[in-house]
Amino acid sequence: MAKGNGAINAIRLVFDSKAYSVAFLLIATLSFLGYSYLLSSSSLNLTLPKIAFELNVYSLIVSISVSALLALSLVMNAFAFVNGAALSGKAGLGAVIAAIIPSGLCCTSVIPATLAALGASTATVIGVTGELQGPFATYETLFITISIGLLLLSVLLASRNIAKCCAVKK
Repeated sequence: MAKGNGAINAIRLVFDSKAYSVAFLLIATLSFLGYSYLLSSSSLNLTLPKIAFELNVYSLIVSISVSALLALSLVMNAFAFVNGAALSGKAGLGAVIAAIIPSGLCCTSVIPATLAALGASTATVIGVTGELQGPFATYETLFITISIGLLLLSVLLASRNIAKCCAVKK
């Protein structure tokens, strides 16, 4: 197996299975809908005209990219696990979590709802929410870029695990 083709061969092997292909489509679609909703109120979605799903071109590309990479990472890790490979461990799981959390914390009701569920008063929720969400909004582009990079790392680690445990075709 050529070194540069390892990830592509692993992805092909995963998608040879109809079940994993369907799982990928389902996860990608659901996460796209979630990211589309979250990014519709993002500061990145304010300036350019909306082209689809109430998103501008930048937000649409981010939503598609993160959703596809998240679904690919989850499906590849599931394939590796089912086929007896050691999972990519903390790095792969960390990459998936790091890709999900930042976009869910900026400009959404996640933080206020969590504070309210923990028993915070209305005044506390109103006073603290902006301070907590501010850094996520300020560095949103950086968080998204890091998320995409970490998801790519997760896919790479999963493909290495698949190559080690499974007969990856040349």
